[in-house]
Amino acid sequence: MNKTSQNPESSTGHSGLIFNIVIIAVAILLFLLLSFLYRKNDFFRSLFEGNMSAPAQLASETDVREAAKAVESMNKAAANYSFYILVFIVILQAIAFLAAAKVFSGLKRSRESIAIRLQKLENADLFLDLPLYLGLFGTVASFIVMSFNPNISRLIAYSSTLVGIIFSVFLRLIFQYPLKQSLICASAELNEKESEQ
Repeated sequence: MNKTSQNPESSTGHSGLIFNIVIIAVAILLFLLLSFLYRKNDFFRSLFEGNMSAPAQLASETDVREAAKAVESMNKAAANYSFYILVFIVILQAIAFLAAAKVFSGLKRSRESIAIRLQKLENADLFLDLPLYLGLFGTVASFIVMSFNPNISRLIAYSSTLVGIIFSVFLRLIFQYPLKQSLICASAELNEKESEQ
């Protein structure tokens, strides 16, 4: 009996450790992939650099060169900031998605009563909305970058909001709907059996 009581706890501890390792691995892989694309792909890098231009009225050729260098350095700095903001948001979205997947798979495997699982499922709505909140966070962060380069901020705002919407819809369709449907059907069958008795 002691062995059976210890096995569920140890398996829960192992699954939590594995989940944490998966989250860290996904975050590192996303960061490395996006960094590689930013360094090696000119098109991907151009999405962040935008098109800032030097002021039109300058006194001399030296002033033009200095202004062009200043604009170029500002452009690169803004591109770096926007790139790391986008990477941070995408990593947060992936972590939120994995956390929601863990919560819903835990509810699916749970041996608690159907009524309790339905209540916990309603309580887990936060995990379905979390990608949307993170998308809004990305939109707000884009306004900060807008002071450097308006073109970059649009990219961050649209992409983070879009990823948030896609993840939220995906979580609802793949995890919430089938689980809720099966719990409702199981609850109806249980009520029918009780009414027959």
